[in-house]
Amino acid sequence: MARFDLTSQELWSIFDARRVKAPDLKGPDLFISAMRGWVKNRRPMVGRLREAANRVTALEETVQKLGATHFREAVGEVRELARVGKLKGPALEKAVALAREAVLRGMGLRPYDVQVMGALAMHEGYVTEMATGEGKTITAAMIASLWALEGRPVHIITVNDYLVERDATEMSPIYEMLGLKAGFVIHDSDQTGRYDHYRRNIVYNTSKELVADFLRDQIQLGVLRNAPQTMVGTLLHRTIGKQLLVPGLFKVIVDEADSLLIDEAVTPLIISNSPDDNPNATMYQEADKLAQQMVKGKHFTIDRTVRSVDLTEEGRDHLYELCTASGFWRGERRREELVTLALSARHCYTRDEQYLIAVGEEDGKQKVQIIDEFTGRVMADRSWRHGLHQACEVKEGVPVTSDKENLARLSFQRFFRQYPIMGGMTGTAWEAAGELWQIYRRPVVRIPTNKPCIRELLPTRMFDTAEQKWQAVVKRVCELNDKALPVLVGTRSVLASEEVSRRLTAAGRQHRVLNATQTAQEASIVAEAGLKGKITVATNMAGRGTDIKLGRGIADLGGLHVIATEPHGSHRVDRQLFGRAARQGDPGCAQMFCCAEDDLFNRHAFYIRKGWRVMGADRLIAFCQARAERMARFNRKQVLKQDDWMDQTMPF
Repeated sequence: MARFDLTSQELWSIFDARRVKAPDLKGPDLFISAMRGWVKNRRPMVGRLREAANRVTALEETVQKLGATHFREAVGEVRELARVGKLKGPALEKAVALAREAVLRGMGLRPYDVQVMGALAMHEGYVTEMATGEGKTITAAMIASLWALEGRPVHIITVNDYLVERDATEMSPIYEMLGLKAGFVIHDSDQTGRYDHYRRNIVYNTSKELVADFLRDQIQLGVLRNAPQTMVGTLLHRTIGKQLLVPGLFKVIVDEADSLLIDEAVTPLIISNSPDDNPNATMYQEADKLAQQMVKGKHFTIDRTVRSVDLTEEGRDHLYELCTASGFWRGERRREELVTLALSARHCYTRDEQYLIAVGEEDGKQKVQIIDEFTGRVMADRSWRHGLHQACEVKEGVPVTSDKENLARLSFQRFFRQYPIMGGMTGTAWEAAGELWQIYRRPVVRIPTNKPCIRELLPTRMFDTAEQKWQAVVKRVCELNDKALPVLVGTRSVLASEEVSRRLTAAGRQHRVLNATQTAQEASIVAEAGLKGKITVATNMAGRGTDIKLGRGIADLGGLHVIATEPHGSHRVDRQLFGRAARQGDPGCAQMFCCAEDDLFNRHAFYIRKGWRVMGADRLIAFCQARAERMARFNRKQVLKQDDWMDQTMPF
């Protein structure tokens, strides 16, 4: 009966929330909302948080004197207040002091005041910007503990399975001190394990796994679309509650919030059904043969800004002439769409940049796997829609997978809007403050560093050609390596990381490469990047969430040097990469290397990129990134509107 109460009272209460639309504000309403967000993002929060942290510190001596029994009693008192919604003011500060003491007793670490400030900010629903190495994992554990004392599951979302399992395991002693139990769900978790872990006090998860499990629950519910219908359905069919995995969405902490809520929110997660065979494989193969008979500039043009291909009038006529003998291909719309897909795959999508070829562990067959351009990680279970994935498979000569039948669909943006209370943390949130407010109604606060940051940003170096850039990068790496300094070289793609690796090998320099093909070793490679004489080549976001600690004596030599080999479409990602140097008051340097042939300039400044000497490298980068970010924001908005439309017309 207790389990039924959980599902009936907690799970179903959120189903009306999943119908909540993004506010479609116009005119004065839009202006007032924007101004409200502007004020919230800029009001003086840091001073108030620091005063609260000082009051928490004042309680520290009293809390430290509590024996094990009295400590449990104090936690019990806080739990009773939390469950009746009275964890405010002095009671909240006492609860934070207990959580801080739990960290000290459970892990032997005393959270800094800035970590206490971050926890208090998230308690108020803020997204906190905390620099790399400032201890976001413990900060999340502190606030998750306080929320979990209310008696409902708290979700902590991070970027990959390794961090999910690591954080849940390492933070468990803290939760045990407070009488709580932590769980985690990863890709390899079985159904029984998922059911059990989702019902623990604090659940670590990735956004992909959580949303997928939530969608599977929707499939189980069928046509039950809202709270009243679901309540009736549960009363009539008691087995429904036992089949569902996620017992409600109540409070969530999003780690690397800019990556999960902004960058990765563009692609909706889709639960699909794949037939065993693909009757359309021959069709995609024939379209590729036709595409190879088309001439760039004459028969089709390429818009690199949005990675699309458009047929010219001459191209349409030429395609008609090629297809007059076949009944299927005489259909104008179908032949143009299929050939355009094949041309896009051949000219707009590059192996080891947008995708790679991997060998399946189960069947041993080669297959196309998408590379997330923001994280540099493989999205193993995802595929492009509308035939683009099959077009890339034909291009690479690997088995053509079947067209998938979509069963359920939900964007990450819409999913996270369902949580009544959400906190977030990341090293780079300020640039996305406006969008975080517009989409999620979450303001941003910048938490100061525990120690002053002494990172040195060296001038941007720009070149005309990629060859000149790579030569300069390798020369700079060798200069630093000769001084025994650790160097982290950040690249945007697998292809670029392999190019740097090839040149370093030719120069006789030992190094380690971390890209989408070495995710299993990600944490260990990044963790060693600060040791003496280490050269690490990594895609920009690889290893995010793993600290780079300096080896002995490295601080005296100048610390870690970070070299970016290409600007990203978002300045936030560049800043995240640079943030790996000079953590926790350590010395360090960061520098950008780029050239006029880089993808960012090709896509967003094709006709003016050669004039970078007149415009200035930094100004050109800022111009292109502003265009890229505007386009990305527009795409995210369209995804949200499309999700709202599908929600009105379909059960999922």
